[in-house]
Amino acid sequence: DDLIKNLEKMKAKQEKSAVKEAELKAAKRVRVSTLVDETMPGKSAEELLALYDGKEDQLIKNLEKMNSKKLVKDKANKQQSVRQLVDETNPGKSAEELLAMYDGKEDDLIKNLTKMKAKQEKATELNAIKQQSVRALVDETNPGKSAEELLAMYDDKEDDLIKNLTKMKMKQEKTAELKASKRESVRALVDETNPG
Repeated sequence: DDLIKNLEKMKAKQEKSAVKEAELKAAKRVRVSTLVDETMPGKSAEELLALYDGKEDQLIKNLEKMNSKKLVKDKANKQQSVRQLVDETNPGKSAEELLAMYDGKEDDLIKNLTKMKAKQEKATELNAIKQQSVRALVDETNPGKSAEELLAMYDDKEDDLIKNLTKMKMKQEKTAELKASKRESVRALVDETNPG
């Protein structure tokens, strides 16, 4: 009786141990699969598991080492991107200050600096268009100052300058129309009266 009981206990322990071992092996398979997705070592998770059958712990250790190297390299690349974007955008803080503030959130920092760069580029482009408009209006109106002088006087107020030059242009055109109309009236009267 004791022998049968002991054999049954042993069998139950073996079954329990086999279940635990299967669960552990499944967990290791999941971990290997995740690490393969992150590190992309050139072989599939199934291929690696077949190569490392019975040595899954060694495989996981190797993949974790590859992953940490990749993360360090990714972080270095992100830091380099941040430094370059800071040089291009001049946000008011140094790259090192920003990297310290955004430690672990470098992707957010890069996204924000990229948006800032896009806004600055758009503003520069818009400013160039405004300057071009001012130069054209100055050529048409001859306000007594050069376009460069006016742009310097109206720095960051180019919209006001364009508005004023446009008003001046409209007044000049209206004045020219009135003069032309008066000349035409005078000619018509001269033709009618034929003064001599």
